[in-house]
Amino acid sequence: MKNIRRYPRASRVLGMVGALAASGGSVAWSQAAGGEFQNAAQAQLADLEQMRDKFLALADAFPEETYAWRPMEGVRSVHDVMALFVLECHLFPTMWGFDKAPAAGDGLQAERARLEPLSKLEMIAEMRSAAAHLMGIVSGLSAEDRARQVPFFGRTVDLATAIGLMANDLHEHLGQSIAYARTNKIVPPWSRPQGQ
Repeated sequence: MKNIRRYPRASRVLGMVGALAASGGSVAWSQAAGGEFQNAAQAQLADLEQMRDKFLALADAFPEETYAWRPMEGVRSVHDVMALFVLECHLFPTMWGFDKAPAAGDGLQAERARLEPLSKLEMIAEMRSAAAHLMGIVSGLSAEDRARQVPFFGRTVDLATAIGLMANDLHEHLGQSIAYARTNKIVPPWSRPQGQ
């Protein structure tokens, strides 16, 4: 911790994170993000939309032949990570009491089996559909909905927190996808110089 004192910007960032945690995510995130959002719900939805766009851009940037690539045995492949995005968008809302997406399988194993044989183009279509399902739910939530208590992996939390926990997990897998891309010499589209 003593090194943070030498970096004032790091101290400010940690302070913002602390303020966000202490406020339960209310307006602090909006202020930390530059004031573009009126409230935490809008910031959360914008974050999910940006993450969706990056997942889709990466899914498209990977050549079809790299979808089976994995860094080592026992670790998810590119295809597996893209399928995980679909799984979470489809199945997490059912944990919170929402209807499953029409295309989704009945439960984790059925959904995994349904996604396993998909080609790159089919997977991208599924990712778009799953994201639309999730965004439709999140964008339609009232303040009362967001405060409703829901089960989430053995815990009971408010729905806004459950969505945030899901987003955290998806961010982790987005980072995993970026690492996979870089390892395969694929530059994430949003990182490319303009015109390339």
